[in-house]
Amino acid sequence: MRGAGVARVAGAAAALLVAGVARADGPQITVRIGADAAEVGEPFTIEIKAMVDQGAGSPSDPQVSPPPGFTVEGPSISTQMMMNSFGARATVRTGLSATWALTGQRPGRYTIASPTVLLGGKRVGGGPVSIQITPATGRPRPQRQPSSPFLMPGGPGFGFPGLPSTPNWPFQNDPRIDDTPPQSPELSLPAAPDPVAFVHATVDKHNAVIGEQVTLSFYVYVRYEAYVRSEPHPTARFEAPLADFLRVPLLRTPGTEGRVITTAGGQRYLAQLFDRIAIFPLHAGDLHTGSMRLTFGGARGIALGDRSSEDQVVRVTEPPRTGRPPGYALGDVGHLALTASVQPRRIDQGGSLAVTLKIEGKGNLPQALRLPERTGIEWLDPEKKEAIEAQNGVIGGARTFGYVVRIKQSGTVDLGEVTLPYWDPSAKAYQVATARLGAVEVSPVAPTTDPVTKEQTGVGDGPRADPLAALSAGAARATLGTYAPPRARIFDGGGLWLLIAAPPLLVGVLSVGSGAARRARARRASEGDTPAALAAKALREADEAEASGDAKSLCAALDRAVHLSIEAATGLKSRGVLVADLAAELGRRGIAPALGEAAARALADADAIRFDPAPDTARTRELAARVRALVADLGHADLGRHGAA
Repeated sequence: MRGAGVARVAGAAAALLVAGVARADGPQITVRIGADAAEVGEPFTIEIKAMVDQGAGSPSDPQVSPPPGFTVEGPSISTQMMMNSFGARATVRTGLSATWALTGQRPGRYTIASPTVLLGGKRVGGGPVSIQITPATGRPRPQRQPSSPFLMPGGPGFGFPGLPSTPNWPFQNDPRIDDTPPQSPELSLPAAPDPVAFVHATVDKHNAVIGEQVTLSFYVYVRYEAYVRSEPHPTARFEAPLADFLRVPLLRTPGTEGRVITTAGGQRYLAQLFDRIAIFPLHAGDLHTGSMRLTFGGARGIALGDRSSEDQVVRVTEPPRTGRPPGYALGDVGHLALTASVQPRRIDQGGSLAVTLKIEGKGNLPQALRLPERTGIEWLDPEKKEAIEAQNGVIGGARTFGYVVRIKQSGTVDLGEVTLPYWDPSAKAYQVATARLGAVEVSPVAPTTDPVTKEQTGVGDGPRADPLAALSAGAARATLGTYAPPRARIFDGGGLWLLIAAPPLLVGVLSVGSGAARRARARRASEGDTPAALAAKALREADEAEASGDAKSLCAALDRAVHLSIEAATGLKSRGVLVADLAAELGRRGIAPALGEAAARALADADAIRFDPAPDTARTRELAARVRALVADLGHADLGRHGAA
């Protein structure tokens, strides 16, 4: 079971990825927009992050193509690296992050096609994003530096909000700063690595066990006097390698935390939390985080160069071997609870029941469970659901496993219990979470006779009837007697010729009927598999998902319904068309421009909501109503097109 713990820590990261388009076994493309709305003339940011397996080629040449009426500055590019599991099975992914600053010139609702990167000779991207550009209100906005386009409202999380290019800098020309004592003594440093600006890294613990969360924080310090002269601010970021850790972000919008006044080397500095990451050690040893590097610039294009943080070292060990419970897997660390439900409790022999196991708590939630082994009980592969996120700086949540269990024996069957041993770092002791499954009543089923083999068959594992037993029914003759010839067989003589002639005659009779039957079956199958029928089925699935409150399944069903309705109306398989080009492509096929734009917006909104960690219910219901009306309109367009034909 030691290998079973290798992939445990990776599960925490999977639940915290921001909305994007990704495949677990291929390139992982994430697209993020900095704001839902902006005024005319107010900049906002759009970011693409592309990650690939190490050695699979590096993404390059990021590009963005906004609709007409937008100005673009950038991009700012940084490198990325992430490790996905423990030990010998660890997989390293590398890539880049690119960010642009966009400014809208006209009010309206816009869908922006995904930025793309060059990978393997092809351009790849994620999903489109939407933004509402509102009329300018005239409210004051600070002047921004053209050379630093990504330090904008709603930026990507690596700017330094609070510096002159952002709207929340409270210190310039503020007389209160001269009389204000240090507000954050815990961030005070005995020495300043740089008299102008620097990056400071801290960890909440320097000793941990494999799989235990360590919180890594990065702070940016800017000396007030230097700010007055040259306005220093970060203009690019390069991530810490963290080669021996799994990383999980803890801040939704890094770089937007409040600033504090502190001291370094006896001098006054303005300090801000720049980023905070949960890191999970992958193996034992003295593990180095590596340094984050920021490039700083100043007013009027002044280049201040690079600044690097400290390389923090964490001493990592295995949990103690003494007292380690059976079945413990390295990496199972936290404070966990395990519950179970079994439905129904009474079935027929050979039938199935549902077992749901739920892990809840904080820490590294396991990706798999050890199941009890019982003769005559078969556990099928589980369906997994999870809701894992950062809670007050700690990774936690729930992961659910849904199993189908088939029971082949009869009687009162005890399913046993499921145990989850883990190391509790707060108690410094092993704990075992247990879920008792209980017993089920299985009614026996009478065996039946196989019509071919003449064997008795049943659903259980009991003995079958001997197929050679019938050979002993006829006893051997004990005395001599008169020879009796065997009875003539049916197909001797004329019967044989009749048998030979019958097949051609039957073929002629049956060919007409079988041909008609095939045509009828094909007609019924085609009617059931038409795009219009499949679109209606997708809407029914959307209704079921909406009733159950499953927003992700609802958006997936709505996406299928729109694509299938487009195919039914025009014959176009729209999944191969970029959302930004869809309205024009539908126009060329006779669809009204307004209807084509409505289809593109619905697909973009469904994609955005599906990957939103906390989708808004009202927005989801509005999208469902919009898609139902769109499918109906496309159906009318289909009827009009066939009527014209």
